Amino acid sequence: MRPELRKSKILSTLDSFPRVELEDIRHYFGADVPTRVRKQEFVDRLGAYIVEKPQEWLGNMLERDLRLLKLLVDAGPEVPLQFAYPDFPTVLESVKLVGSDASNEDYREVWIPKELYDIVSPYIDEAIAKGEADGSFELDRAALGYLNLYGVMTLDEFYDRMLDYNDWAGRWNVEEFTRELAASPVLKLCRFDFEGEPWISAPGIFDPEGIVVGRRDYPSIGELQFFRPQDALEAGSGSPDFVYGLGTKEGIRLVSMLDNLGYSGAGLVREEHEIWMNSQMVGREDAAEAIFASVTKVQDDIESFDEYNECMEIVAAYANSLPKWLLKGHSSDEANCLKVILQSEDDPLRALIKKNPLMSLFVPPSPMDDPCPCGSGLSYRFCHGRKLS
Repeated sequence: MRPELRKSKILSTLDSFPRVELEDIRHYFGADVPTRVRKQEFVDRLGAYIVEKPQEWLGNMLERDLRLLKLLVDAGPEVPLQFAYPDFPTVLESVKLVGSDASNEDYREVWIPKELYDIVSPYIDEAIAKGEADGSFELDRAALGYLNLYGVMTLDEFYDRMLDYNDWAGRWNVEEFTRELAASPVLKLCRFDFEGEPWISAPGIFDPEGIVVGRRDYPSIGELQFFRPQDALEAGSGSPDFVYGLGTKEGIRLVSMLDNLGYSGAGLVREEHEIWMNSQMVGREDAAEAIFASVTKVQDDIESFDEYNECMEIVAAYANSLPKWLLKGHSSDEANCLKVILQSEDDPLRALIKKNPLMSLFVPPSPMDDPCPCGSGLSYRFCHGRKLS
């Protein structure tokens, strides 16, 4: 090894990881490094690859990591930038190649060390241009989009959906597409094995096995919902602040309402994303409250209870229209879905609906003192209207 490489901070950073995590880093970065060597040699070779072959490993990065690098390079070495906390960190932050400070609860600071700046700055623009031109960015957006819509799916189901995308994109033949997809950073990051079967999950899900198990409570839900490639591209763009369905009537009303409440720019996108994520956390009381946070945290600025009530109903309607991970991509208020999942009194989902307002936002608003439409026997005020009362 060259003497200057032995002084590299990248080597000392890699050396801090256990062997199993170094294997993951090697796999993700696409480093052709032999694994059956002592750890120190493994670290030396992996570090040399990162230092000497940036054009190669930059081509293996997710679009999100590359665009973060671009922002940091444009800011300059050691210059911290402030970002909101994401649902999942970038790979570069996870492997500590970029610096980060999470001591502030409202935002994290991220910067690029001088050493990495010198390595990647000559090539970052070229890497982004290549990803845009050769279709790899679009491929990753489609892959992330299907995962965001379904939450978790078997690897076979994932390939079936992605082949639909490729038929629509028309960029590769089947053999080329299979190779491209297998090399995708999405597949490297999101695959997991459960009960002897390969699965893949959305990157923001920290307990994908829990969703697989949770679906067993709803055996009446059979097939995955159908989504078009255009739907996947919509749901997979804007990482990490994914959002979907803003072009629907529910989404249009939500955006207009949030705009009227003063949200704009990145803050608006973040609120939309938070509603998306919290609508997935069925069964959790904190999620039931968080789903309406965009309204409740500015409630002092809302002039009347009627306006506040309308805002809450707009959020509920939008959240209800979103695909749900536990429901295999079906939304709560799809009429064709409800005919299936509410077919019997002892259906587990029916029981959950009666006690959890987040799962049952599709219950139509009623006068507060009338019987709740869900059939619980309680008044609407004390049942599904309790979040609005």
